[in-house]
Amino acid sequence: MHRGACALSLLLAASCSRCGGQRSAPEAAELLPQHPSGAVVTAPLGLLASHGSALSDRVSALPGGEQVGEARKAIGAQLGFDLLTREGLLAAGLDPDRGAALALEIRGGARAGWMVALPLISPEKFLATFDRLARERAGYPVRSDEARGDVRIALFARTADAESKGRVAVAVVRGYGLVARGEDPAARLAAAGTRPREQSLAADPLLASTRNVLGAQDLLLLAPAGSELPRRVVERDLPGDVSLSISGSAQGIAARLRANLGATAAQAQAALPGGGVSLVDLLPASAPLRARLGVAPAQLLEFAGRFPQLAALLQHLRGIDREVLASVKPGVALSLGVEKGANIGQAIDYGLDFRRKSPFDTVQLVALAQVADKPRLLKAMNSLAAVLPTLGARVTRKGEDFQVSYAKGKGARFGMQGDLAYALGGEIAPQDLRRTPRPVNPAVAALYDDAGAALRLDLGKLSDQLRALPDSTYGTGPQAYVARSLVSQVIEPLRPVRISLAAQAYSDSLGATLDIELVAP
Repeated sequence: MHRGACALSLLLAASCSRCGGQRSAPEAAELLPQHPSGAVVTAPLGLLASHGSALSDRVSALPGGEQVGEARKAIGAQLGFDLLTREGLLAAGLDPDRGAALALEIRGGARAGWMVALPLISPEKFLATFDRLARERAGYPVRSDEARGDVRIALFARTADAESKGRVAVAVVRGYGLVARGEDPAARLAAAGTRPREQSLAADPLLASTRNVLGAQDLLLLAPAGSELPRRVVERDLPGDVSLSISGSAQGIAARLRANLGATAAQAQAALPGGGVSLVDLLPASAPLRARLGVAPAQLLEFAGRFPQLAALLQHLRGIDREVLASVKPGVALSLGVEKGANIGQAIDYGLDFRRKSPFDTVQLVALAQVADKPRLLKAMNSLAAVLPTLGARVTRKGEDFQVSYAKGKGARFGMQGDLAYALGGEIAPQDLRRTPRPVNPAVAALYDDAGAALRLDLGKLSDQLRALPDSTYGTGPQAYVARSLVSQVIEPLRPVRISLAAQAYSDSLGATLDIELVAP
């Protein structure tokens, strides 16, 4: 052990003995300031490490995931212990049975300051480990010591003349290792020793409400209303408090978001009315991507307009698109799959630019909606059929079914069947739509909940559809090499991945969920 580490341990241990009457804080958040710009609160470190280790091992076992295991080994070699094991936590002096917390402070254009509270089982081991890592790995070789009241503090700097805000401070306070960086970090640590619980992060109303709504997960992340943190991440202010929970395991990752919307909540509910759940059963069960877009028509068109190719097409439709969406009920059910006979080699060459080659030679599309105003919708479809020839398309009508073709290949067909409105791309026809049983997997439940919007991407199904294509689908020469590489090196390794995404507007907030499942092969 370095002599500096020994001195640091003795110095701060003396501080601990001097304040031996102090009891260990009930939780890490009690040592951090209330109302920070952002905060992270963890589950017990042993549980967090166990989940992280299981997820790391699972990802490392996937084709192409070996880098995750290698990165974990490299980080462990740098630290001198594996933080994703109970033994590694103990070796660093950390207590696996308690959680940690971090508070972030952002003011104006200044560099962010922060303070973290880590539960300790051995202050001596922690201080020696910190001294070694600060000097040898983090680039803070200059150490000085000072006392602030009853708290002994060690400060590390990159140079001897470094300003206070450029230094990192460490101390042991009430059973926790406190580390801070920012304006006068020593003062931050000294204040933690005397901070009343009611003025700490532990008593912050946002943390309490987050725990009530999202539960105790591996990680809870908080950003209060007015914080400058979101502005630095998304370059805009958020209307209210934002909370995020994240949990990991060998089965994947689950994230839950709650954003308080304040006065804009009513607008969010109008933009995300839900609907379309009865149509999801009609989507092809084999489709890799299935979605229920319970989104208001105006927002759907705004989203489509962000894609330059679609935006140019929508301009030519002279508002017919708005008439179509105004004639159906909210809640469009949508699926995308691989078209039978698709040529992946050509798709690589042309992309999905419909002006060069029809995307429906490669992609099978099913889009369904419930009719709200049949005469208005039929009028809009007739108008659409009349304008498409000006764009180089040919339209044939049979009853309430419109078939489109154009020089670049297959076109979509659209029409009505009873109270069902459809747009189909590829060889699929309205009579091919069949109701399929609903899966029992809770991760896809949001697709069958009439609220908000939901999406499910199953890369295993995508792999299955590509595997079913003949060898000729990859083309020849360089084209075949690129196409095969895309499938074998990107899609096949991701075969076990399933992604579910959902969003729902409430009377006062927006909720969103993201589940990334890793399915056993």
